[in-house]
Amino acid sequence: MARAPNMQLPYDKWPEEDRKRWGAANEPGADRFEDCGPAAHLAEPTRRALRASYGRFLGFLSIKHRGLLARPPGERIDPKVIKNYVAWRRRSCGDSGIAIDLHHLRLAVGFICPGSDLTWLLAITKRISAQAPRKPPRHHLVTSERLYTLGMELMDYAVANADARESISKAHAFEYRDGLIIALLAIIPLRRLALAALRIGKHLVKSGKTWSLDIPAEDTKTRRSLEYPISAELSERINLYLTQFRCRIPGASAYDGLWAAERGRPMDDGTIYSTVRRRTQETFGFPVNLHRFRHAAATFWSSQDPANIRGAKDLLGQTSFGTTEKHYIMAQTRMAGRALARAVGAHFGKSVAR
Repeated sequence: MARAPNMQLPYDKWPEEDRKRWGAANEPGADRFEDCGPAAHLAEPTRRALRASYGRFLGFLSIKHRGLLARPPGERIDPKVIKNYVAWRRRSCGDSGIAIDLHHLRLAVGFICPGSDLTWLLAITKRISAQAPRKPPRHHLVTSERLYTLGMELMDYAVANADARESISKAHAFEYRDGLIIALLAIIPLRRLALAALRIGKHLVKSGKTWSLDIPAEDTKTRRSLEYPISAELSERINLYLTQFRCRIPGASAYDGLWAAERGRPMDDGTIYSTVRRRTQETFGFPVNLHRFRHAAATFWSSQDPANIRGAKDLLGQTSFGTTEKHYIMAQTRMAGRALARAVGAHFGKSVAR
């Protein structure tokens, strides 16, 4: 499939009425007692996703149905136009991506045109999503304990190599930092933006001999504050990183971002994403992206402590266990399948013995 070109109509090229309505929908209240826009509660990544999908739809109209842009926003979208839009998107996007795009488009239109009846668009989105081919669930290939072990090994290698040379190089510091990221994510599977935003003394705080993460609501997708204690073992690794390795990264003393990088600023979420994929690719033979750490954590919990699996909701910072159960827990069917295989194998083994 061809790579998708930039189909979005830039925000400054949107019709004036659309920009006005989008701005009003996202207008925050001066305080909690004042009214705010219906989309003001959205996390910034969600807001960007909705705006991008609406921009793509406007880009489609500007090419295929330019006359519709002169109409009010609520009069441009109907089943026929959406059918043409889906056909246009299929040139560069699969049905799974189209279903996500339509979901975001429906939400965006709902904010721009409050009161619009878009149940028909929801039905179309669900049909496309149900018929989309499923990708192999490769996140089943890795578990939290394997990821944690990899992180610890990377840190151990960095320490051993530095000891052998009797000095800590920048390469050793990067290896140790990357191992700490992977080990921390294995037990505290933060979303990528929250991970990149961690600040020493603000989010990473020390109490006695151990560290903890204290993440305020404004820094989380679900607008819920999160607090995670960090084990004594990993706290010792954090101490070593802060006192001996982080300072070996040029410019790290100029800021309090936890994940130091070159060029005088901390790692952003994209750099962390690429780094973790590279490190896991080198070890496992396939890359593990940041979101798969969340799958791995919930699946590991469900297989090791199924009686308390509802705690995975809080670990992942989810507002509903239904979301956790639907999207993250993968262990139970696998365990059931293995049990069946053992039973079948045992049955046929006895048959052959007789």
